[in-house]
Amino acid sequence: MAPRPPRAEGGAPGLQTSAGRSTEESDAPDGQPSSGWPLYLCCILLVACTIPWRRGTYFSGGLDPVVALKGLIGAAGLALSFYLSRDRGSQLRLGARTIALATSYLVISVIGGWAAGTTLPSLVIAVRVAMLLASLAFLLQAFGIARVVPAMLRTMGLLAALAIATGIGTLASGRLQGGIPPLAPNEIAFLCGALLLLTVHRIVEREATRGELPLAALLAALVWLTGSRTTAATLAVALVVIIIQARRFSVPAFLALVAAVPAVAYAVLATSAVTDMLLRGGSQNVTTLSSRTIAWQAALTMDTSTYQRWFGGGLTMKHIPVGGQYWQTQLLDSSWVSGLVQTGILGLAVIGLWVLTTTVAALRTPRPWRPLWLGLLVFIVFRSLLESGLFDASTSFIVFALVSLASEHSTRVSGAEEVDAAAQPRRETSPSSLATADR
Repeated sequence: MAPRPPRAEGGAPGLQTSAGRSTEESDAPDGQPSSGWPLYLCCILLVACTIPWRRGTYFSGGLDPVVALKGLIGAAGLALSFYLSRDRGSQLRLGARTIALATSYLVISVIGGWAAGTTLPSLVIAVRVAMLLASLAFLLQAFGIARVVPAMLRTMGLLAALAIATGIGTLASGRLQGGIPPLAPNEIAFLCGALLLLTVHRIVEREATRGELPLAALLAALVWLTGSRTTAATLAVALVVIIIQARRFSVPAFLALVAAVPAVAYAVLATSAVTDMLLRGGSQNVTTLSSRTIAWQAALTMDTSTYQRWFGGGLTMKHIPVGGQYWQTQLLDSSWVSGLVQTGILGLAVIGLWVLTTTVAALRTPRPWRPLWLGLLVFIVFRSLLESGLFDASTSFIVFALVSLASEHSTRVSGAEEVDAAAQPRRETSPSSLATADR
């Protein structure tokens, strides 16, 4: 009798069945088609209701056609994901850590909004975040980790491609921006960067197709063209985190990595590309940094009531009053400073605990998911130091919530059981045809 191959954790991509299909394609319940279009439709709805539709506009409680339409799209995504989770049956048993921490954070934000006199707008945003998290949980239950995470990141890449294709003319201004939807350079960089991490992870795990090597190069170039320094720097660190965990490389991947070393060295040492990017904006760089530090100082010294000190002022607070300047308010350019202002000391403690426990869970996750989870966490958490939105209804929250849900112990265990149960009948029929997964 052939030895039993190792079991893949969480439905890892690359586990092949005797029929030549991966578990990513064959995890539908018996008698149901494994078509992925409902999954991608739901991912499109969830991403569409979180990406910005207007530049420089933030929700403050008013109801207009854009706000109403995004709310309807989010509700449609929630309804579809719930239907799929009931129709297909549960593929995973999700843990309670993410739901408990997210609920605590949102309740604190609503109390803070009530204390600041913005109860209804704060409640609206909290409900949007809760709907988004519930939709992701339902999708994971319906399709499993191995299908939902790649589908979501690829959907982000597709919407970024649409924005780039319709806004390619903005390159003349020095930074690549979106046309339809009108994505800012930083948002395009994030969407492309998240897909790049998935692509590199597939290359490292020897699961990539031939087209994914040039795709990785294209995504890296697009991130560079956006001129987003924070995203580019955190993405570089995240890529290193994934690559150093590789056990082996395919020949094309190894050759690409070797060729990249002199190419990067040449770009850094023999050209002005890196210098031009770092010094983009000239004296405006000093102004931008000064504005951020002014906002951070105002957040730390803000004179608030006891309720607002502990519970914040609600998720509608995107700007903070500043004194001693010719402007009166300043945009909060940090998810952590935003967390302090919006949810107070208690909320900041909750999101700190959330990030810490998710990181520990990711470190304990077996291969092949551990490199991807750690890479994504490094990318979004480091980026959140200078970018807002990590704990709001945003694409960065989608990625963080997926990693948090998927890295929980009970989720990993139930995912392994589902994969093992699906593959067992085919093992008994033709055990020699099942390729083992690298753990």
